[in-house]
Amino acid sequence: MRPALCLSALLLGGAIISGSSVAAEPQATAARVSSDEAAVRSAATAYRQALDKKDVDAVTAYWTPDADYVDQLGRVYKIHAGLALAKKLSQEAFHLAHLAPQTETLTVRFVTPDVAIEDGSFERIGSLAGPAPQGRYTAVWVKREGRWLIDGVRESPVRVEDSTVALDDLGWLIGDWVAEGPHVSAEISCSWGQDQSFIVTHLKMRPATGEPFSSTQLIGWDPKEQRIRSFMFDSRGGFNEGVWTNEGDGWVVKSAASHPNGKRTTSTKIYSRIDENTAIWESIDDDVAGEPTVDLRLRITRKPTKK
Repeated sequence: MRPALCLSALLLGGAIISGSSVAAEPQATAARVSSDEAAVRSAATAYRQALDKKDVDAVTAYWTPDADYVDQLGRVYKIHAGLALAKKLSQEAFHLAHLAPQTETLTVRFVTPDVAIEDGSFERIGSLAGPAPQGRYTAVWVKREGRWLIDGVRESPVRVEDSTVALDDLGWLIGDWVAEGPHVSAEISCSWGQDQSFIVTHLKMRPATGEPFSSTQLIGWDPKEQRIRSFMFDSRGGFNEGVWTNEGDGWVVKSAASHPNGKRTTSTKIYSRIDENTAIWESIDDDVAGEPTVDLRLRITRKPTKK
């Protein structure tokens, strides 16, 4: 590995910790955990400042003497040896190696009062070419002589799913559907967006009481959140956003909506596939500004294809 690239990998192991927000889980008393959390936060901030200043000596001081780093490919590096090499590099080479990632702490647990395990995710922005690398990391913080130091970092890649693959299991929705119920009837049209990267649905609702209305919904893969999300706007001026979860032959959509009058709604929608031409659509756990509403269940059938 070339020196600049080697340093890049080594610094990545440290940088992923530097921007983390540590949320400690109680292991002894709330007071001690709070104090430990503040100390780790302070060490992380100071470590990042040393990185930003390109101060190799200061960066080195935040790693234990035997600390190591294992990258996404399983390659093992000794941090102190790599940082010693960094001192021999030019400022230009150091700059190319310092592509600080964005990080997010997922969990932190204190194994002992002197050992903290941090699990998180990172996205390394500023890459010279190609998509920004993403992955998970586990970092070990240890307390030595009153100071929190980094004893090791382990990385693993995150599988970045293609949007078309992620939406494959929703392909059965494509087509025109009708629904008839005692309280409402509906027509639903679902079609692929450009390059099958998202799904567009058009809905026309005719309540037994009240005015008919229509809506348009976009369903797509969120590469950042690594999940399917939807956004809907209706003719009454309302807005709805949801998160989709696959459960066998059905999909559960947890959604939150804003009504034209400003009231907020939360609900759960369930799409249960019966066969190629039949499905059940349910709306349950509706809550409008704290007031529950009546659940709704409709059987929807596919319109025959015109020949």
